[in-house]
Amino acid sequence: MRAAWLGLPLLLMADAALAQFKPLRFDDDFRAQRQACIANDSASACWKDRPLADAVRLSIGGDLRLRYEHTGNPRYGLEREDRWGVLMQRASIFADLRLGEQWRGFAQLSRSTTNGRIAGPSPVDENRLDPGNLFVEWQSDRDGAARVGMRVGIQELQFGSGRMVDAREGPNVRRSFEAVRAYATGGAWRVDAFAAAPRQNLPGTFDDVQSPTQALRGVYATRSGGLTSWDLYALHYEDTVARYVQGQAHERRWALGTRLFGSRDAWDWNWEFAVQGGHFGHADIRAWSLATDTGYTFADVAGRPRAGLLLAVASGDKDPGDDRLGTLNPFYPRGNYFGDEATLGPRNFFNIHPALTMQLAPGVQLNASLDFFWRHSTRDGVYAPNGMLLRPAGDSRARYVATIASLGATWTLAPGWTSTAVVAYGKPGAFLRETGADDALSFVSVGAQYRF
Repeated sequence: MRAAWLGLPLLLMADAALAQFKPLRFDDDFRAQRQACIANDSASACWKDRPLADAVRLSIGGDLRLRYEHTGNPRYGLEREDRWGVLMQRASIFADLRLGEQWRGFAQLSRSTTNGRIAGPSPVDENRLDPGNLFVEWQSDRDGAARVGMRVGIQELQFGSGRMVDAREGPNVRRSFEAVRAYATGGAWRVDAFAAAPRQNLPGTFDDVQSPTQALRGVYATRSGGLTSWDLYALHYEDTVARYVQGQAHERRWALGTRLFGSRDAWDWNWEFAVQGGHFGHADIRAWSLATDTGYTFADVAGRPRAGLLLAVASGDKDPGDDRLGTLNPFYPRGNYFGDEATLGPRNFFNIHPALTMQLAPGVQLNASLDFFWRHSTRDGVYAPNGMLLRPAGDSRARYVATIASLGATWTLAPGWTSTAVVAYGKPGAFLRETGADDALSFVSVGAQYRF
């Protein structure tokens, strides 16, 4: 089995440049490989996108990822430190069967393992073997530029910038849902409507199950093109055992949001605003968030540096003892929302995050950032990326949580191959120090990934 995994990249490397790999692998574009197969009789391209019969085609592919990381003083001293660091491995393989232009079946199996975690693997560290995607899809015949379709089964979901719904690429185990998703495309528009429940990640083989407590439904619309593209969405989330500083209760929450994104000349932008309402037990929910990312690229400077400024705020609860909950719930966001060290989550915060990106050499990109992090409400606590309460407010009225500096590099070795290295340092602010988390955090990771 190991020899097969090692041999596949060598077999496919010659034509990997032809594929357009996407974050969700069922969106990959193999048309260029199909043309190479027809024109040049390329064995590897034909093997990846093979005609089986009239109007029947089979595409295959996969991922291999190896990552090492070590965190000094995890969560600012609140958790035990792994002695030698953690080695994570993730592999997946998929088959995409097309029957004409209308029917499709997609299956993707994933395996994730972790070694070195002193407290044992977490739910996002290890999953021996389970489907990340296993669905059937129908699409209508093309009527001009318009098309409708439906996808039913286990599937990864990702919308917009992943601030509300994301496949969670950063951790070792990606997130998937059991979902029914209908969509329509026409002109500059795409509209998705879906009903979904997240899959619970269990460590064994073929043992993941649908969450018995959580559900997500919604409509997400995107209009692309012009000076500014924009998203509009309406989501409804339910969790029968939700937990906040106020306690545990049945949460029914809706979110209305919009995202504006685009570029002009040297400028680019990605701004998102959302409001939330609903009920947490007998309490009313009133929450909101604003996230902005604005950048300027110096095209005439060596390395084409992009200077960016990210400003974001998410509401917190003003009084845990009243009948109103003000803490934002980001539902299913990116696992590394603020950075690869993944210590703080997007609830009850305000942050200023300058960043610099530049091309050091062909295929080599450098990323540097500095994140200043405060609490929005001094009566609410600080949360981890998975939504769990990291530190309650206690008696502290300090706002400043932490300063996090990070430096990372990405190297595209060859088509399909990517390697990364990240170092980060987190200095606890007054709030963490006053609530017992007073150790500086250090983080280092190196990794390599191959997609075919």
